[in-house]
Amino acid sequence: MRNIILFILLLLFASCSVSFKHLQKQQNSYQLTTVDQLQDPSYTRQIEVFYDDGEEGEFAGRAGINIYYKLFVNPDEKAAVMISAGRTEAAIKYKELIHDLYKNGYSVYIHDHRGQGQSGRMTANPEMGYIDSFQYYIDDMKYFYDNILTKNDHKKKFLLAHSMGGAIGMTYLQQYPADFNAAAFSSPMLGLPKPGCGVVKMFVGDEPKYAPGQSGYHDDKVKFKKNKLTTSEVRYNRMNAAFAKVPEARLGGATSKWVNCSCLQFKYMNENIGKIKTPFILFSAAKEQIVDPKAHEHFVNHAQELNVNCKAFLVEDAKHELLIEQDEQRIATINEILHFYNNY
Repeated sequence: MRNIILFILLLLFASCSVSFKHLQKQQNSYQLTTVDQLQDPSYTRQIEVFYDDGEEGEFAGRAGINIYYKLFVNPDEKAAVMISAGRTEAAIKYKELIHDLYKNGYSVYIHDHRGQGQSGRMTANPEMGYIDSFQYYIDDMKYFYDNILTKNDHKKKFLLAHSMGGAIGMTYLQQYPADFNAAAFSSPMLGLPKPGCGVVKMFVGDEPKYAPGQSGYHDDKVKFKKNKLTTSEVRYNRMNAAFAKVPEARLGGATSKWVNCSCLQFKYMNENIGKIKTPFILFSAAKEQIVDPKAHEHFVNHAQELNVNCKAFLVEDAKHELLIEQDEQRIATINEILHFYNNY
């Protein structure tokens, strides 16, 4: 019996290792920003000035909700990148990444998803994480793509999606498989840790209410110690400082309606994997505590069984926020993303 159990465990490990390669330490071949540079005030001022110089605007999303966006058109671009951010996030969180992408020849487009950042809210309490229908996220993104991004003549178009933005982006690829040349996913929200989806239906009512364990935004919850997002204190503090400057962009906990809509979307995404025609690369953090890493394995394994063009990496010693992690993990992740884009 013991030998049988060991054999089964070996099979499980082998199947996982085939789908997910372990991301190795890499040289900073794309001259990405380092923590040492972020501790230099003159360098961080350059990032701030660059970001502030980007073009900003708004458009009316589904059901008349205003959607805020920023764009950075590179006159010497090799391609355009659209960033789909995670829950609670905003364009202001991505200043360092946008700066790095632009330096490497990319035009960058990013919008704040409805209900967060500097976009419009659907609840009287602006700190509640709420959505009427998950499809509205995808509809907003399609409008942004068709009416803002494609106004400029881009040689190629890539998607870079993180966390909740990964669920939005993956659904987008299933519904609009011809829009992007390739896509990259950082810790995508393809499932939630238990019991997230198991009990939430009991708490969904007519009025928006925080899901169990969720609450409004509190400053005392954003200290670096014991945070579940990143092991980089410098980048964590920069993220919080950005929101402190634009407090209206802050968002608190998720409502039961948001959780329930997300759970329904996981089912949709898994049922439509075969519709993905866009090559994609996915990164899963070894110390993940925000989304369900087993959902990453399931999704990638199923995609490969269906001959979807995809590859996946496990990022050791990293938490959820791979794009604001320590230099070693961040550089390796973004290197692989840009290598992947270069192939398409």
